[in-house]
Amino acid sequence: MSDRDLGKKMVEEEHLLRFLEAHAKVTGVSMKVVSNGESPDFICTRPSGERVGIELARSPHDHNDALWDRIWTDRAMSAHDLLAAVHVIVADKQRKRQSVHWRTPDSTVLVIELLDYTFDSLTWMQDRSFSSDYADTGFLEIWLADFSTMEAYGEVRLIGLYPPEFWGVHHQPALEGKPHG
Repeated sequence: MSDRDLGKKMVEEEHLLRFLEAHAKVTGVSMKVVSNGESPDFICTRPSGERVGIELARSPHDHNDALWDRIWTDRAMSAHDLLAAVHVIVADKQRKRQSVHWRTPDSTVLVIELLDYTFDSLTWMQDRSFSSDYADTGFLEIWLADFSTMEAYGEVRLIGLYPPEFWGVHHQPALEGKPHG
């Protein structure tokens, strides 16, 4: 494994741990990492012993644009544009999940990391019918992990897309109040 690949895997592992921490707070279910690899990125176990794959996916971006946006803007993207990118990611990962090499084809959680951008508004979440868009993807759960809150609050904001009972933004006390305090 090259140094670059090793570095990428270390970053993925850090992102996974941040997601698992927030996921436990939101759902009340802690998961333990069993192994890492590819297809999916990680295998975890629930307290029941059930093995669950965790696949991390980043929203596509142009590195130069993201760099300038970080400097000059609030890094908010229109909900329409960001949701379109999310739909493309879900479709791509759904196709990959169906390959013969996928280790947990019937028990995978998809986590789409919002690293460079966040939503300009969350009003689209008021329409719960969007959650049915993901019912036929084959994923156990689909989450958006908004890392824009990490720097200020030290926690990832989770936005549930599927199943319907996880739909929306969830109460995370660490994200309330003043940043850094």
